[in-house]
Amino acid sequence: MFGFGSKKLVLSAPVEGKIVDITEVEDPVFAGKMMGDGFAVEPAEGVNTVCAPCDAKVMLVPDTMHAVALEKNGVELLLHVGIDTVSMRGKGFEALVEAGDKVDAGQPLLKFDSNKIAEAGKSSITMLVVTNQDDAVESAEKNLGNSEEVMTLTLK
Repeated sequence: MFGFGSKKLVLSAPVEGKIVDITEVEDPVFAGKMMGDGFAVEPAEGVNTVCAPCDAKVMLVPDTMHAVALEKNGVELLLHVGIDTVSMRGKGFEALVEAGDKVDAGQPLLKFDSNKIAEAGKSSITMLVVTNQDDAVESAEKNLGNSEEVMTLTLK
C-alpha cells in the first residue's frame, strides 16, 4: 500500500546501441503496444549478440531463433530481433540458450547476422516487451538514456 518492500525488476538493454521508446518502432504491432510496453535498441555497428536484460528463466526460443521469451518473478519478457524477421526462418540467427535454461543478466542469448537481416530487407532493431504488464506490473519507469537501467518495473 505504501510501497514498503515492493519488489522491483530492473531491465538493462539487451544489445548495445541507440535506445528508443517502443512507440518509435516502425511496426504497428510493437509501436501500438499490442504485445505490451517496452523499448527497442538499434544495434550499434558490429554488435551481433542479444543478452539477458536481467537474471531470468528462458521460457521459449522459437525454431526461427529470432526471439527469446524470458520470465522473472512472474514478469514475462519478449526479446525480438528485427521486424518481420520470422520470415527469415532462422537464417542469420543462432540460439545460445534453450527453454528451461536459467540465465544471468548480461548472458548471451542469441546471435544475429545484421548483414543477412539487411540483405533480406529487414531492420535489426531489437525490442524488449513486457508481455504481461497488466497482470504482473504495478508501474513502469523508463530511462532511455541509461543502458544499465532502461526500465524499472514495480511488481504487483
